[in-house]
Amino acid sequence: MVGTGTGVGKTHVSVALVAALAARGNKVCGLKPIESGVDGTSTTDAEHLALVSSVQPEPAPYRFAEPLSPHLAARRCGRAISLEVAGAWVDRQPAPLAIVESAGALLSPLGPGLTNADLVRALSPDAVVLVGLDRLGILHEVACCTLALRALAPGLPPAVIVLNPPAAPDASTGTNAGELAALGIASGAVVMPRAAPTAPASLAAAQVALARLAMS
Repeated sequence: MVGTGTGVGKTHVSVALVAALAARGNKVCGLKPIESGVDGTSTTDAEHLALVSSVQPEPAPYRFAEPLSPHLAARRCGRAISLEVAGAWVDRQPAPLAIVESAGALLSPLGPGLTNADLVRALSPDAVVLVGLDRLGILHEVACCTLALRALAPGLPPAVIVLNPPAAPDASTGTNAGELAALGIASGAVVMPRAAPTAPASLAAAQVALARLAMS
């Protein structure tokens, strides 16, 4: 699970997907191996994912208190993020199904010469979800991210696009999934409703996304 940017609602979609899989009776866990802003006072993204997981994950290897880009949060703690450590932690989880959420956007840095795209390639997932906001600019953002994925991780299946409703809708909201298909950028984008991630409408949209992932 990667995003076209920061704050586009990856956790919202991840929670919906994990909850939808758990509702089917699957043994599944939601994972976030790298997270910043873990200040001990608010519910973390990893905790939101654990709440809907049918199999509880181990604590993530990289949890940083400062709400910064992970590479900077790690540096300020005197640490460096290792793809090997993150990947080994993901592989160690007991659930046969896992939704793995990255920290930040597709090309957000994890360290010198290291981005979330490298993490995705290292994990070699069976499917990739790219989350963005259903607002002006998303056509460019999805085009850039899908191009980057093809260039940097050519062995992975095409990303399934999921669009979240923006806080403030604009004139393009509601049209972007169709435009992505019409322009040949990405077909079959799933549009999430304006609802809690475990609400019936969100779970229904998540089931559509899971069907698309199974075909990717």
